[in-house]
Formats: sequence, structure tokens, C-alpha cells
Amino acid sequence: SDKLVVDPSRVLDRVNTVLLTHGHVDHFRYAGPLREKGATIYAPRYCVPLVEEPKINYMATMGWTAGFDERYITPYFVGNGVRVDVLVEPGNIEVGDTLVKAIAAPGHTPGHTAYLVEAGGTIFLVAGDAIYGEEYLEGNPILYHTDTISWLETLNRLEKIDYDVLVPGHGFPVEAKEARRVIRRNREKIHEMLSLVESILQEEPLSADEVIELLLVATGLARSKRAYSIYMPSVRALLNALTSLGRAQREVVNGVPKWRKA
Repeated sequence: SDKLVVDPSRVLDRVNTVLLTHGHVDHFRYAGPLREKGATIYAPRYCVPLVEEPKINYMATMGWTAGFDERYITPYFVGNGVRVDVLVEPGNIEVGDTLVKAIAAPGHTPGHTAYLVEAGGTIFLVAGDAIYGEEYLEGNPILYHTDTISWLETLNRLEKIDYDVLVPGHGFPVEAKEARRVIRRNREKIHEMLSLVESILQEEPLSADEVIELLLVATGLARSKRAYSIYMPSVRALLNALTSLGRAQREVVNGVPKWRKA
């Protein structure tokens, strides 16, 4: 029978519906070929521009710098876009005989959306990058995201939802009883990132780029050409969260926002 897939990782046969969780190329790289075969592409409203034109994403990530060399951009962002046919809003979605519910899950990106999908009597929570698999968490000192506080709030909401199987981003599906541990580990990872950035702050105020440089050295990625494209939005999000939590002070020095120890 015809299939519905979320964030396809390869080209499948007889797919008529593709749901996207957000606008990063690693999650929609195969949506274009599937659309050419007749599939309808669904994407969250705020993610549509990034899905249709991926360059917007890394131009924004790199401070709206036109013509930035793609060798300095994470490959997660680089690739061909795909036209979106249907805008996704939070709530129920009619997809043939399949019951789907879209759940706002911001934090990784502003428009990030998770999906509850019922298939064969099993309810799947397809979380995208709102929830990472445990191995991925351990392998990356700083995880890409744009709003730390929203990400924590999203984890709290998703933790309260009933489902049978969790499908995390960059990880393997786990049953609900194991999913609580995975969500808890994601939350712990966020707090570890907050503490790591906080440990970099000094008495003298530092710009976000100065904090990023010190973090790249501390995490062994100073020689990476691509790491900055991950750290740039993520560290700014963490600095803003530390400020909101009273763990950092933000001030403007010679017109430049800087942060110091609280």
C-alpha cells in the first residue's frame, strides 16, 4: 500500500506523503526525489523557506553573509531544496487513513515539529531533532539549537505525551519505557552545555565569537572548518539562556553584545 514517511533517509517505493520535522537538509535530502515520484511534501510553516532554499539557513547561521564558502558549513545544511506542497500547523493532519498529530517542538529550530503517527495499532512519536539518540548525545560536546529555554520546555511537554515508540533524531527507535531515560539524558545534556559555556565566561566581558573560540579549543575542534557553523547559533542560544537564568551578565561594549560571569 502507499506509505507515509517522516524525514526520509532514503528513496522508498510507493510513498505518497512525506512529513518533515524541520528545515535541515539531513532531514529532507530525499524528499525531492520522492516528490518527483509523486509524493506530497508537508513541512512546518516556519521551516518552509529553509526547505525550499537551504542557503537561507546557512546564510542566517553565518550572519547573513552572501557567498560563504560551503566548505565552512556543516553538511547537515548543504544540499538541494524541495518545494513544499502543504503547510503544517500544530494539530491533527488528515493523511489518508493514517492518524497524524503535529506537535510544536521548538528549540532546535523555531518551527521544529514532532509527529504522533498511529500505524498498525502502534503510536510512534517521531521527534526529529527535538530529542537526540543517546549515542549522538555522547559524541557531540555542543548540539545545534537556536533556543535553549524552548528546547527544555519542549522536552518537558514531550515527556508527558502517551505513545508506544519514540523515534529520536540521529538515533534508534526505543519503546516508551526506555524513552523517558532518553528524554532525561537530553535534558541533562542541555544542562551540561550550559555549564560548559558558563565555565568559559570570565570577569572581563567576552563577545559570543570569543566564547566560541575558547569553546572550540576546549572541545578539541579548533582545527575544524565546519564546527563554527554549529557553535555560532548554539552558543548564542546558551549565552542567552544563562542570562535569563541569572548565571551570566550581558552588556554592550563599544556597540558589541558581550557576556561575563554573573
